Amino acid sequence: MRTTITAIVLAFLSWSAVAANVVRDYPFEKVAENTWVIHGPLGHPSVENQGFMNNPGIVMTSAGVVIVDPGSSVMAGEMVLRMIAKVTDKPVIATFNTHVHGDHWLGNQAVRAAYPNTPIYAHPKLIEKVAAGEGDNWVAMMDRLTKGFTKGTRVEVANKALNHGDEVKIGGKTFRIHHYGQAHSVTDIMIEVVEDGVVFLGDNVTAKRIPSLRHGTFQGNISTLKKILKTDAKTWVPGHGPSGDQSVVTVYMDYLSAVYEAAKLAFNDDLGSSEAKPIVMKKTAAFSGWEGYESEIGPQSIQAYLEVEASEF
Repeated sequence: MRTTITAIVLAFLSWSAVAANVVRDYPFEKVAENTWVIHGPLGHPSVENQGFMNNPGIVMTSAGVVIVDPGSSVMAGEMVLRMIAKVTDKPVIATFNTHVHGDHWLGNQAVRAAYPNTPIYAHPKLIEKVAAGEGDNWVAMMDRLTKGFTKGTRVEVANKALNHGDEVKIGGKTFRIHHYGQAHSVTDIMIEVVEDGVVFLGDNVTAKRIPSLRHGTFQGNISTLKKILKTDAKTWVPGHGPSGDQSVVTVYMDYLSAVYEAAKLAFNDDLGSSEAKPIVMKKTAAFSGWEGYESEIGPQSIQAYLEVEASEF
């Protein structure tokens, strides 16, 4: 009996600690007819931003609300649900996860708690990688970077796999899936809301923020963006940073191309990979004010150089 009582007390204390951690409210902004986005902070997960820093989006359909990327923790997901309630009283009827990086999808836990039967869609490689431990890695990393703020978050993986060209019909809207191989990662899907001319890009595109590309390739990401630009979309939602018109995509593609071409110059001048950074920095000076530039430009200079080198053999 004493053991049981102790377990109950510990469970209550654990729940109380989690319940006390509430992500501050970030309102949804309407970016297109039927589409709203929370444009999260641009920094990396931290105590200051409570681990929340992506762009959760919602699409209103006649049947209910569709969420894209509900955030980085159960607390972020709960905040997203609170903010949805300020926009509509319709239920959540589906969720999409754009890629495997947990800052975008660990909020699944909150959605599933509130709507247990709601399907969660993702690329099959996301489901595969989460099953192999990638989700647990993200839970641990978020807990560490926020110094315990996100404790209580657990993995709730997508249960519906989607591949390139698949279409999901929901409440009079067509959600068309685009996947062109390895771009920001091998798990990326971009979600086109056909009737509304909206594309959710995931981290294949970021705005005013330089993301890590360690799970992707420069040429793969550039190729993917050239293909998605062939859609007839009017509104483009990046994984981080402000939404906008087609320039959201082309500006980020300009950055990727500048890094790659500068690395090629270094390679052609017989410089080593560690010597590419100054050339890359010169070619990307227009992006030096973007969040994450200082921490990422060195590793990305080397990565791009190695990609150029590999393409020569």
